[in-house]
Amino acid sequence: MRREGVGCAAGRSDPGDTVSAGQPRRWAWRLGAAALGTAAVLSALNGPWNFLVGTVTGSRPVSQAAPCLPGAAVPILDSPHVSAAQLPAVRYNSVPPTSGPHFGFTIAPGIYPRPLSTGLTVHAMEHGHIVIQYAPGTDPTTVGQLRRLAKRYPRDVVLAPYPGVGTGIALTAWGRIDLLDRYDEARATRFIEALRDRYVHGWTSPDPCPTVTSSG
Repeated sequence: MRREGVGCAAGRSDPGDTVSAGQPRRWAWRLGAAALGTAAVLSALNGPWNFLVGTVTGSRPVSQAAPCLPGAAVPILDSPHVSAAQLPAVRYNSVPPTSGPHFGFTIAPGIYPRPLSTGLTVHAMEHGHIVIQYAPGTDPTTVGQLRRLAKRYPRDVVLAPYPGVGTGIALTAWGRIDLLDRYDEARATRFIEALRDRYVHGWTSPDPCPTVTSSG
């Protein structure tokens, strides 16, 4: 699934600039050069897909164990924005990651045929999305099942292959992971419905699990 967006930029000329009719204004070629540079960086990262601008600073670590929710809790890492040049030095605490440093822009929910940078998938989870990734050698039948599942949740799920998963399927949300040996629709559906939008640059529920107290 590809989503196309149209960006626009507006500029204002310097009153002191004087140009002839055949010359472009300075701001026009400067903005053009900047736009081309940005497009080249995004294309080099993951091709012509839809990128969304994130917040300025990223998230700070606040973990929630939430034992009543599906999957396993993963401690939240400090999650600042980093550049593509800085990303290779990042060390995450799960495979695939569920938090940590990421790009200042993210990717829209959808189905992607090639692996995505962790800088994008981590930021997608920070926006409340569920990221489902599968081993590159996964059989076509299972991939088809995953695609149908993702299409049921077009606003919530990012689906892509992931070389870091040797076999099986990884379900991830912010601070949460579930690793499947094989496709399990009921388990994956529960993960999506319980964890989508649970964290959107901050926990949306301060205590998602009921507190059990002893009587007497």
